[in-house]
Amino acid sequence: MTRRSHIGRTACYTVIGAACAIMQNVVMIAGAALGAHYMPLAVLAFAIVTPLGYLLHARYTFVAPLSWRDFMRFASGIAAGFPLYFIVMATLCSGVGLPVVVAAPVATIVLYVWNYLSAHWAIYR
Repeated sequence: MTRRSHIGRTACYTVIGAACAIMQNVVMIAGAALGAHYMPLAVLAFAIVTPLGYLLHARYTFVAPLSWRDFMRFASGIAAGFPLYFIVMATLCSGVGLPVVVAAPVATIVLYVWNYLSAHWAIYR
Protein backbone atom coordinates (compact mmCIF):
# COMPACT_ATOMS: atom_id res chain seq x y z
CA MET A 1 0.00 0.00 0.00
CA THR A 2 1.22 3.47 -0.83
CA ARG A 3 0.66 6.28 1.67
CA ARG A 4 -0.99 9.50 0.53
CA SER A 5 0.60 12.90 0.93
CA HIS A 6 -0.74 15.16 3.67
CA ILE A 7 -2.70 17.16 1.08
CA GLY A 8 -4.07 13.96 -0.47
CA ARG A 9 -5.09 12.63 2.95
CA THR A 10 -6.79 15.90 3.85
CA ALA A 11 -8.71 15.98 0.55
CA CYS A 12 -9.75 12.34 0.85
CA TYR A 13 -10.64 12.80 4.53
CA THR A 14 -12.83 15.76 3.61
CA VAL A 15 -14.75 13.84 0.93
CA ILE A 16 -15.29 10.75 3.11
CA GLY A 17 -15.96 12.94 6.15
CA ALA A 18 -18.59 14.84 4.19
CA ALA A 19 -20.30 11.58 3.21
CA CYS A 20 -20.26 10.45 6.85
CA ALA A 21 -21.51 13.86 7.99
CA ILE A 22 -24.40 13.64 5.53
CA MET A 23 -25.32 10.19 6.89
CA GLN A 24 -25.07 11.50 10.47
CA ASN A 25 -27.30 14.45 9.67
CA VAL A 26 -29.84 12.31 7.82
CA VAL A 27 -30.19 10.12 10.93
CA MET A 28 -30.43 13.16 13.21
CA ILE A 29 -32.85 15.19 11.08
CA ALA A 30 -35.06 12.27 10.00
CA GLY A 31 -35.23 11.01 13.59
CA ALA A 32 -36.12 14.46 14.89
CA ALA A 33 -38.82 14.75 12.23
CA LEU A 34 -40.25 11.48 13.59
CA GLY A 35 -40.25 12.93 17.11
CA ALA A 36 -37.10 11.33 18.56
CA HIS A 37 -34.80 13.26 20.92
CA TYR A 38 -31.35 14.28 19.66
CA MET A 39 -29.43 12.39 22.37
CA PRO A 40 -30.46 8.82 21.42
CA LEU A 41 -30.32 9.81 17.76
CA ALA A 42 -26.67 10.80 18.19
CA VAL A 43 -25.90 7.37 19.67
CA LEU A 44 -27.72 5.65 16.80
CA ALA A 45 -25.83 7.75 14.24
CA PHE A 46 -22.54 6.87 15.96
CA ALA A 47 -23.35 3.15 15.72
CA ILE A 48 -24.18 3.43 12.02
CA VAL A 49 -21.57 5.89 10.77
CA THR A 50 -18.46 4.97 12.82
CA PRO A 51 -17.81 1.50 11.32
CA LEU A 52 -18.37 2.78 7.80
CA GLY A 53 -16.19 5.83 8.43
CA TYR A 54 -13.36 3.64 9.73
CA LEU A 55 -13.56 1.30 6.75
CA LEU A 56 -13.49 4.14 4.21
CA HIS A 57 -10.79 6.15 5.99
CA ALA A 58 -8.52 3.15 6.53
CA ARG A 59 -8.84 2.03 2.91
CA TYR A 60 -8.84 5.35 1.07
CA THR A 61 -7.72 8.22 3.29
CA PHE A 62 -4.82 6.55 5.08
CA VAL A 63 -4.30 3.53 2.78
CA ALA A 64 -3.79 1.33 5.84
CA PRO A 65 -4.71 -2.28 6.55
CA LEU A 66 -7.88 -2.85 8.56
CA SER A 67 -7.43 -3.97 12.15
CA TRP A 68 -9.61 -4.30 15.22
CA ARG A 69 -7.03 -2.35 17.23
CA ASP A 70 -7.18 0.61 14.84
CA PHE A 71 -10.99 0.39 14.65
CA MET A 72 -11.21 0.55 18.44
CA ARG A 73 -8.81 3.52 18.48
CA PHE A 74 -10.84 5.22 15.73
CA ALA A 75 -14.13 4.58 17.54
CA SER A 76 -12.68 5.82 20.84
CA GLY A 77 -11.49 9.01 19.14
CA ILE A 78 -14.94 9.58 17.67
CA ALA A 79 -16.56 8.74 21.02
CA ALA A 80 -14.25 11.19 22.80
CA GLY A 81 -15.73 13.92 20.59
CA PHE A 82 -19.27 13.04 21.70
CA PRO A 83 -19.25 15.35 24.74
CA LEU A 84 -18.37 18.23 22.43
CA TYR A 85 -21.16 17.22 20.05
CA PHE A 86 -23.68 16.95 22.89
CA ILE A 87 -22.65 20.32 24.33
CA VAL A 88 -23.12 22.01 20.97
CA MET A 89 -26.45 20.24 20.38
CA ALA A 90 -27.73 20.98 23.88
CA THR A 91 -26.66 24.60 23.64
CA LEU A 92 -28.26 25.12 20.24
CA CYS A 93 -31.41 22.99 20.74
CA SER A 94 -32.22 23.18 24.44
CA GLY A 95 -30.50 26.48 25.22
CA VAL A 96 -31.06 28.66 22.16
CA GLY A 97 -34.11 26.78 20.89
CA LEU A 98 -32.88 26.02 17.39
CA PRO A 99 -34.39 23.03 15.61
CA VAL A 100 -32.25 19.91 15.05
CA VAL A 101 -32.28 20.60 11.30
CA VAL A 102 -30.11 23.68 12.04
CA ALA A 103 -28.17 22.47 15.09
CA ALA A 104 -27.01 19.09 13.73
CA PRO A 105 -25.08 20.52 10.76
CA VAL A 106 -23.48 23.17 13.00
CA ALA A 107 -22.39 20.51 15.51
CA THR A 108 -21.04 18.38 12.65
CA ILE A 109 -18.87 21.24 11.41
CA VAL A 110 -17.50 21.80 14.93
CA LEU A 111 -16.43 18.14 15.10
CA TYR A 112 -14.61 18.11 11.75
CA VAL A 113 -11.23 19.17 13.19
CA TRP A 114 -11.54 16.91 16.24
CA ASN A 115 -12.38 13.89 14.11
CA TYR A 116 -9.63 14.65 11.60
CA LEU A 117 -7.01 14.71 14.34
CA SER A 118 -8.35 11.64 16.13
CA ALA A 119 -8.52 9.64 12.88
CA HIS A 120 -4.87 10.47 12.21
CA TRP A 121 -3.99 9.27 15.71
CA ALA A 122 -5.99 6.06 15.29
CA ILE A 123 -5.04 4.93 11.81
CA TYR A 124 -2.01 6.80 10.48
CA ARG A 125 1.33 5.81 11.98
